Amino acid sequence: MHSLARLTVPLLALAAGVAAVSLHLGCSGSKPPEGPTAVRGRVSFQGRPVEGAMIVFAPDRERGGSGKPLRSETGTDGLFELPGPIPPGWYRVAIAPPPEASATLAHFPPQLRRPDASTLLREVESGKDHVFEFAIEVPARGVN
Repeated sequence: MHSLARLTVPLLALAAGVAAVSLHLGCSGSKPPEGPTAVRGRVSFQGRPVEGAMIVFAPDRERGGSGKPLRSETGTDGLFELPGPIPPGWYRVAIAPPPEASATLAHFPPQLRRPDASTLLREVESGKDHVFEFAIEVPARGVN
């Protein structure tokens, strides 16, 4: 009986230690859940979908971003979806209408065509699906 207690006590202590460590690791909550991240959305100009626009998400170096820019093209309904996986972080977003754009896109803001000049910023968080709406409006030029 004395040898049984000698074996049981260390096993119980080991089990209690493993349980305590598991409980501590499970409750830390300091890290967000990892998982796939999707980025999609819509581009419109003056209330109409922009077909065939190139949309670029370039990592914002000023906010610690790194890596290659991600690109997509809008469909007839102005919808786009970036190819994954998308690394989390801040991105500068550039939108360029197609070269054969109609006269309605003639006043599309030129600064939005380049990531380094664009004022469009978006954050992509790990493990989330993101839907970004880019509704670009330019005041009509009136005749005085």
